Amino acid sequence: MVTGCLVAVLCLAIVSPPYLVLALDDGLAPLPPRGFRTWNGFDGDIDGTLIRSIIIALTKRTRAVNGVPTSLSDLGYYRLGIDDGWQACGAGKGNSYHAEDGTPLVNHTRFHNLKDLVNIGHENGLLMDFYQINCICMDTYILNKNRTWANLAWRGNVEQLRDAGFDGVKIDNCGDDDGLGYATMMDEIKRTGKPILVENCNQAHGHGPLRGLPTNESGWCAMHMYRTGGDIRSNFDDTMRKLQTTIPFQDVNRPISRPGCWAFPDMLEVGNFGSTDLATVESKSHFFAWCIVSSPLFLSFDVTNDAIVDRVWPIISNEEAISINQEWAGHPGRLVLTNGHGQVWTKSLKDGCYAVLFLNRGEEPIRLSTTLAQLGVEVGDYAIRDIWLHHTLDKSTSHTLSSPDMGKHDCWFVKLTPLKAVDQRMDVTLSSQIITQLK
Repeated sequence: MVTGCLVAVLCLAIVSPPYLVLALDDGLAPLPPRGFRTWNGFDGDIDGTLIRSIIIALTKRTRAVNGVPTSLSDLGYYRLGIDDGWQACGAGKGNSYHAEDGTPLVNHTRFHNLKDLVNIGHENGLLMDFYQINCICMDTYILNKNRTWANLAWRGNVEQLRDAGFDGVKIDNCGDDDGLGYATMMDEIKRTGKPILVENCNQAHGHGPLRGLPTNESGWCAMHMYRTGGDIRSNFDDTMRKLQTTIPFQDVNRPISRPGCWAFPDMLEVGNFGSTDLATVESKSHFFAWCIVSSPLFLSFDVTNDAIVDRVWPIISNEEAISINQEWAGHPGRLVLTNGHGQVWTKSLKDGCYAVLFLNRGEEPIRLSTTLAQLGVEVGDYAIRDIWLHHTLDKSTSHTLSSPDMGKHDCWFVKLTPLKAVDQRMDVTLSSQIITQLK
């Protein structure tokens, strides 16, 4: 039985040239995207049979939320991303995986027909994403020896996306040191006229055009989401390090992470920590941390393994936590204070509410306290709701918020709601009941 994680809930148009885009205001990412990616759970060991199994796993309703049969797709994880491992290594020109005309070559032993696979996903209500500028058998340096051929390859990548019907793409930075591959692909995506969701997986190398990180709250952002650090690893300490990489994008007054331009510390490692009670605690803290900073939420464990899904289901199906992640009230969430291994994070919500996450990154139990002033919370009395336990505490707060004892790698995630708002909702409910009785 896992205990003790409480969350306190106290773009501009595209312009030319394409790599001077301020933000992709195409309506594809007004809120942090959610879905599934293959990499963390399977590395490059993927094929069409596995993807079909994942489609089933994402859409089957064999579990429930509040008594209602619910699938992962129903919860919002409806993007399926095929990551690295689809390409025919060495089958192309010069030992690359691109043909002389720039066509990216698929390993047909693994993937017989990408378009058919995409269609199956669509028929099951999923959006299908892809992966390009690959790292496995990286051929970017080979391409760049001939810029004319390289440009054909970058355009060929986008033609592949279009022809197969993909809805999004993760563009890695493997060898694309000058960013020309990314910029050329973005230009070609714009030219085709079909907007697709774009992750700039540049792993935090550089800033600004051609494919660096955005640097201000209203400037260049030629992507819907961008990696704030290197590849995540399946251990708790590394997930906490990746969380810290979001801090530069959370300025209290001018946050860079925003609708259509989301800071992304990488795919989730939830479900990949093992089967111990501690592993489940770590998955919970990791998931809630991504929620509090409005990170895109991409599961990346073996969702075809029912035992693993059952173990993490209370975490990844926590609709209160997901709603905090998905709510936008002007700020993505930010770090408030650090005390040793303890941290407090907060996010402002609509209707004067706030979310607060107390986080123990260390080995020993701790207890943390903060004031409403430190959280930037308006003066007043607030009801406290435990997001993990789905329970509103008997006590309220008007000044200080203190966590219970949090064990190793545990957390406390809560939502603060103004008591005035609670009282007003109760008055409306009572009035409605009285009117109904009078009728």
